Amino acid sequence: MSAEQVTAKRVLVTGGAVRIGQAIVRAFAAAGYRVVIHYRRSEAAALALLAELGGAQAGHCAVQADLLDHDQLAGLLPAVVRSGGPVGVLVNSAAVYSRHPLAETDARRLADAYAINFTAPFLLMRSFAAVSRAGAIINVLDQRVAQADFRAGAYGLAKKSLRDATEAAALEWAPRIRVNGVAPGLVLAPPAVAPEKMAALVPNVPSQTAVAPADVAKACVFLAEMTAVTGQILFLDGGLHLLGPNAAGEK
Repeated sequence: MSAEQVTAKRVLVTGGAVRIGQAIVRAFAAAGYRVVIHYRRSEAAALALLAELGGAQAGHCAVQADLLDHDQLAGLLPAVVRSGGPVGVLVNSAAVYSRHPLAETDARRLADAYAINFTAPFLLMRSFAAVSRAGAIINVLDQRVAQADFRAGAYGLAKKSLRDATEAAALEWAPRIRVNGVAPGLVLAPPAVAPEKMAALVPNVPSQTAVAPADVAKACVFLAEMTAVTGQILFLDGGLHLLGPNAAGEK
């Protein structure tokens, strides 16, 4: 058994308590992984999910950290390794969606969007490479990385930067660490958007189907285990990325 296979059965999922992150946690636990559920403010959801999965007796744990705090971010992976052993998979799922055109994107909005959607996952990638002798990193992106979506503003730019870092890291850290990305399309409505509005956009998708959080989760498990794949961006959007920006409509 390779070093990657030995350590791969422990996974850290950022933003793992809610939404897509929660689905990713469930999928890895179902596949036999010991899961570290990271959360920032969603303590109740994290603890409920931990209990659902069998808690510490099943090898799982929850950890709180503010990824916007430099010291907490830098200490997250080393602390997880010290408390429970090596981590073989890192899933960067935590993100904050915002939608402002470039004309409204000032320095503050740019910095805020990059801090959580690029800088935090990038620094966690570096930390993973430092503390893990082998393994896999999966970055949750957005189908917008395939297009110039000016309406997505700083959010879109940050996700594109994370895509580029995914590909660069796949080269720099090969063959020790594999780095891939998943780029979902219409999955869950953002917190400020009514689900009905998202549902109305589905007919504009080539496959005319939305993406279930469980589908994103399955893709993450696939990329964690498929040792022949690195440097890939797997689009989970029913073909939406093949069309122009905002082809499905505003969301």
